[in-house]
Amino acid sequence: MPDLAAPLIATADELLLDDALRWCAAVGAVPDVAPDLTATRRSWRQASAVIVGEDLAGDLARAALPRREHVVLLAREPSQWWPDAVALGAVAVCGPHQEDRILEALAAALDGRGEACLVSMVGGSGGVGASTLAVALGLAAQRRGLRSLLFDADPLGGGLELLMGAERAEGLRWHDFDATHGRLSAGSLADVLPVHHGVSTLSWDRSGTTVLPAAVPSVLTAAVRGFDLVVADVPRHLDEPGADIVGRSVLTVLVVAEDICGVGAARHVLDRLQQVASSIVVVTAGRPGGIGPAAVSDALGLPVLARHRVDRRVRAAVDRGMGPGRSRAARRTAMALLDTLGLEAA
Repeated sequence: MPDLAAPLIATADELLLDDALRWCAAVGAVPDVAPDLTATRRSWRQASAVIVGEDLAGDLARAALPRREHVVLLAREPSQWWPDAVALGAVAVCGPHQEDRILEALAAALDGRGEACLVSMVGGSGGVGASTLAVALGLAAQRRGLRSLLFDADPLGGGLELLMGAERAEGLRWHDFDATHGRLSAGSLADVLPVHHGVSTLSWDRSGTTVLPAAVPSVLTAAVRGFDLVVADVPRHLDEPGADIVGRSVLTVLVVAEDICGVGAARHVLDRLQQVASSIVVVTAGRPGGIGPAAVSDALGLPVLARHRVDRRVRAAVDRGMGPGRSRAARRTAMALLDTLGLEAA
């Protein structure tokens, strides 16, 4: 991840400064300190976060500094300082005793690189290749220099790490997050996940666990802050975690077989997706003698972004632990998706 700007502490109050320095140290940041309006003005725009002491709050509010994110006003009597907080655009007014709240605000400002591109892959029917395309998309993003994560949200699927050939890679799996509570940092998540062929995975071990942990929302929040692309393999029955993932995705890809039964099944899946998804496109799984992508598009009322030609060699490659990375057909479809998302080479 690129280095982020240092946080700024704007105060001349030694007691408030001591507290703020301790909090910055707790989140691993070395702050700049500004004891007056002039020094604060110099660093106001560039700082990753700003802690404003009550002693400077009035002067800064009257100075009409540009609005910015991640400003916290630190005051011994928080209720008296809301007018200045509003003028500063502060997200919170905290007392020195509200350490957890301030650490949360600092961590949010310093954690990760922003919002990743979150894509959901959903099969219109079983065995249509949605999981394979999810892996291909993650690998294609890695080739473009993007940090990608395969987010396996289908407990009853075969497992994305098996498709990748990453089952022996060291790192945490879903069962390791059963006891996770509260906020999870992007950096911590990226450090503990398995990496194979440059792509991180969060998948299932072979213990037989078939339920996503309650920590899914916090894990997903950390994931989109720590990677450039997160590809989620979502079950087509769209359980509660799946609906949340699809609802947060910038794009949902519905993979549909080019036959009558495949389209019929996909129509039921689409009815569920349209209740929560903001943007849906179709990728068809082409086969000789099928009805073709135009008929699929007409039946579902959605554009077909790409026609994926099934590569029969992929299954043998997966069985040998090589994954789908060598499939030209999967690579072409993945590249088309990346181009649609505007994810160019880093």
